[in-house]
This record gives sequence, C-alpha cells and structure tokens, in this order.
Amino acid sequence: MSIEIGFLGYGKMAGAISDGLNKKLIPYSRQIAADHYKAQVDKAAEAKGIIAAADNLEAARSSRVLVLAVKPQQALGVLHEISGVLTEEHLIISLAAGVRLKSLRSALPEYVGLIRTMPNVAALAGCGTMLLCREAKADPANMAKALGICESVGLCLELDESLFDAGTAVSGSGPAYFYMIMEALTRGAVRLGIPYDTAKAMVVQTALGAAETARIDGAPPLSELRDMVTSPGGTTAAALHVLEVGGLNGVLQEALEAATEKSLELSSRQ
Repeated sequence: MSIEIGFLGYGKMAGAISDGLNKKLIPYSRQIAADHYKAQVDKAAEAKGIIAAADNLEAARSSRVLVLAVKPQQALGVLHEISGVLTEEHLIISLAAGVRLKSLRSALPEYVGLIRTMPNVAALAGCGTMLLCREAKADPANMAKALGICESVGLCLELDESLFDAGTAVSGSGPAYFYMIMEALTRGAVRLGIPYDTAKAMVVQTALGAAETARIDGAPPLSELRDMVTSPGGTTAAALHVLEVGGLNGVLQEALEAATEKSLELSSRQ
C-alpha cells in the first residue's frame, strides 16, 4: 500500500489535517509523519496507525505530497534539509505562519511544487477556514491537489499572497474575537442570574446557529439577517443601539487593521 502524504512536524494542526484526511480521503495507513519529538510521532502511530518516520528525510523520500507543519523559525531549515531528495513530483504544502512564498522557494529547487496556507484553530474541530496561495507560475494541478487535502478540515479559499496578512487578521486571528464576544455574553448572562453552564451552552449554540444561518445557500445579506431578528422598539433593537453607541463596528475594524499591521511586521522578519 503506497504512502500518499507525509507530515514534516506532527503537532495539533498537522494532527487535525491527518484526522480529517483519514475520515475523507487518505487513511492513516497511507500517511507518514516525522517530528523533532520522535515520541510524539510514535504515540500517534500506536494510537492511529500512521507510519512513524525516523526523520524528515525518510518522510520526504516516502511521499510526493509533504505538509510542512513545523514552527515558522524552523521551516527553512527543514526545507534545506530535505531539498536534496525532492523531485519534480513533489508538492510542499506549507502551514508555517508568516513565511512567504519567496522565502520558502529560496530553500527549494525550482522544480518542486509549492503552496502556502494559513489555517485557523477551528480546523481542530473539522470546521476551519484555510487560506491558500500559490506562485504566479504554479501548476494549477498542485493547487487543486492542495485544496482537496485542506478541505478535509473545513472551508478552503484561494487568496493572493498580497492579501494574506489581512486574511490572517480575519480568519487566522478571527476565532479569538468570537471567543471574546462569547465570553462577554456568557458573563453577562451569569450576571442576569443564568447558571454558567446554561449560559455558555446558550451562547455557543446561538453563535453556531447564527453562523450556520449565514452560510446556507441563498442566505440574505448579513444586514438583512440582523433585521430579521430586530423588531421595531423591541429587545434586539435596544441591545443593538447600545452596541452602536459603544462603537462596536469601528472597534472591530480597528482590531483587524491592528492585526494586519502586526502580521506584516512579523512576516517581514521571516
């Protein structure tokens, strides 16, 4: 049985993709992984049945599709390490946050396929958002292959690399904004006398329901969905007035701008 995908690094995000692939596309028995912490891969091999590689070179030799899932500061070193065994058939899918295509390419032969991605934490629940970008002269088949793999953990969107920092601010950092909002609503409900566990369940399910309603085929614009909940002179209208006066819209947009600026700063260091 041939190995179809290799992981260079097997932390939480790589593990999430591995799990998603096992459910939808590539069984564990056709996956190989290497990690600096060998015990971590050995544990996954015992629990899931993936193949534990002795090192990055073995993983690179064994599979033509490689997911680069190490820390950003380790990414180029790992690519330099394996570059000598890579062929024209290889495709590198990088998860290394902030490491741009130009930097990744500098550590790879020109003939090796390369796709850069930006996942978010919701991939751990199989409901992530993953951004992908490619080089100008990239083979479209490689992007199609990467999309197929990344879709195992959620929604995948192709985005020009020039917009990746803004995309990081929206989807990469985005879950934290919603967690903060959900935490505030939960604490507010507790202040009103609702038990914490009940309050949290209400808030999380309400957020999930709102998101699911917004993404169904043919859903109206977000503003119309909001209006559907807002009766004239009602409770929602009173609450929205407080949020508008408090500047929620402006604050959220400023937060995105701050995150984008920080992403630009960090990626310039890679």
